[in-house]
Amino acid sequence: MKVDSNKTIIINLSSLIALGTTPLIAIIGLGLLVKQGQAANVVNVTCDQQAAAPTVIATLSNQKISQVTPILSFLPEYFSAPEALVECQNTAEKLNTFYQQGKMNYLASDTINEKPVVCAVERRGLGCDSYNSGILFSLSEPVSPTELLFNMLGSNFKGSQLPSSRTVSRIYTDLRPFWWPFSDR
Repeated sequence: MKVDSNKTIIINLSSLIALGTTPLIAIIGLGLLVKQGQAANVVNVTCDQQAAAPTVIATLSNQKISQVTPILSFLPEYFSAPEALVECQNTAEKLNTFYQQGKMNYLASDTINEKPVVCAVERRGLGCDSYNSGILFSLSEPVSPTELLFNMLGSNFKGSQLPSSRTVSRIYTDLRPFWWPFSDR
């Protein structure tokens, strides 16, 4: 018996003969090809340029369903129109790579070299300048990094209100939320 790249079990004739005492009805019921489960879930991250503001979106799909979810919008209060488009495309490319590699599970914000940055990190507690992080983009204007990330997040990725800066120094946003229809978490 072997499994091909489509997760199809192929049973050769010698395997069936070895099952000589197995009732014929079971062999017929087994068949020569048996499919295992469904195709893998796929996440594809792109930049939606048709939105009011360029928006990084995740399209989650498998054989049965597909769902588009906005992750980050590059808002005009933070970016010029050309800058928003470039940053959206670059961020989408980086996030897509992180999804494909199964790395970087959270979005976070920080200040590095006196600039607000948004990054992807492997786990909570890490800053944007840590070993297991990847900076997605930065701003040259001084703004609160926490507020920046909160305002840019799609509604499905953020809480109902901005966390208090007195109690929370950094927010972490799960890149694979539990509510996705086929989340692997």
